[in-house]
Amino acid sequence: MPTENPPSFSPAQKWSAGLNVGLSVLALGAILLMVNYLGARHFARVSLAASRRIELSPLTRETLASLTNDVKVTIYYDREEPLYESVRALLKEYMFASARLQVETVDYRRDPGAAQMVKTAYKLSQATDKNLVIFDCNKRWKTVTQNELSDLDIQALIAGKSREVRRTHFKGEMLFTSAILNVTTLRTLKAYFLQGHGEHEPDSEDKLMGYSEFAGVLRENNIERDKLSLDGAAEVPADCHLLIIAGPRIPLLPEELDKIDRYLKQGGRLFAAFNYSSAWRPLGLEGRLARWGVAVGNNVVFDSEHTYTGMDMAVSRFGNHAISRPLAQSALYMLLPRSVDKMRGGGVSSDGVSADSIAFTGERARVETDLRKDGAHYPSPRDYVGTVPLIVAAEKGRLTGVTADRGATRLVVCGDSVFLGNETINKAANRDFASLAVNWLLDRAQYLTAIGPEPIKEYMLNMTKRQMISARWVLMLGMPGAVMLLGLLVAVRRRK
Repeated sequence: MPTENPPSFSPAQKWSAGLNVGLSVLALGAILLMVNYLGARHFARVSLAASRRIELSPLTRETLASLTNDVKVTIYYDREEPLYESVRALLKEYMFASARLQVETVDYRRDPGAAQMVKTAYKLSQATDKNLVIFDCNKRWKTVTQNELSDLDIQALIAGKSREVRRTHFKGEMLFTSAILNVTTLRTLKAYFLQGHGEHEPDSEDKLMGYSEFAGVLRENNIERDKLSLDGAAEVPADCHLLIIAGPRIPLLPEELDKIDRYLKQGGRLFAAFNYSSAWRPLGLEGRLARWGVAVGNNVVFDSEHTYTGMDMAVSRFGNHAISRPLAQSALYMLLPRSVDKMRGGGVSSDGVSADSIAFTGERARVETDLRKDGAHYPSPRDYVGTVPLIVAAEKGRLTGVTADRGATRLVVCGDSVFLGNETINKAANRDFASLAVNWLLDRAQYLTAIGPEPIKEYMLNMTKRQMISARWVLMLGMPGAVMLLGLLVAVRRRK
């Protein structure tokens, strides 16, 4: 009688193996939970798509890291709109950078009920308010419209060469970070544009001389603006955090200059910009700025080695200053600037004014001083040739005789004002400079990082007629035929 084979595992061994498997499963589960827990709080994200912008600017990261209140963001958008994906992807990066940001998408076409709630909450128009991004914090909200989010190139359409309007730049990060700062910063500052002497108009849409785009830079930085006239008994208002004198062409009266002096001695902030049209005669403002360590020349500067048309120049040499450091790899585009230098002696003057030249021409620039009333200018053997400073930043702190209620007196003086006009402010790094200068003047160090528009890259595949025919045959016959041939080979192999 054959004997039965003994069992391979005893009951004790079975229980031991089962217990080991159970403990291993529990240990693996615990490890996975710990890895996910740590990964949710300590992670690094890497994108392999070279064509997409994935790095937020230092200013954006600092702004998001400093949030102490929750910010609700509503993407009120038709998901079929071309910019929707760009908006959603960028705000997703914002969410990864801060847990304080809560993003909700409402498609007003697909979800009319949720859309109606958004309209009621934010008082939106039924007909016109569409495709918006709404930033809300503590019942303060700011909207960013689709029209603001990108720059459009309509030149080909105007010229009749094309019926297509191309988007050239995406300004999402610039506007979204500005909106967050707007709704989370309780204190709104105010800037005044001096008027009455032929200055640039902040409301003007004129391409060359209008300053509506510059006014937009102020708005993006949570700064209200207004106009100011100093005639009669009017003084610089007490709520003036920044005085802007942009391109005056008529001399200022002595009493007006006295009022500006009093404002600066009280810790005022001044952004002054001159241009070639007034270089033939003093405006009076030059003499007052000299008291603050700034020398404005009655001249016109040319840089033949860094020009496109002979009347403009690319300025890419910068000093070591908080305004100019972020521009180190960029350039400013200027038109016939005047020289602006710190007063001889440099550094800190005897009365405590610290002045720094922050932008310079190349080494072979020419300073022409033979100027005429009609705008004509002529070279002379006496003209200075060399490196010429074009922008100066000056500061004076709490000193005897200076009542700095607003803080330290600060000035930025530019030899050109047209470079911040509507047409030129978006060239090179001009817009970035405007934002940096304004925020340095207002002593907002956290804003001193430029965020510029992101270029939209386009990829075009150009094919000849023969190549189109070849591609059509490959797609219609080649690829399906290859799949059928592969299937046939597999079937033949299985039969064997």
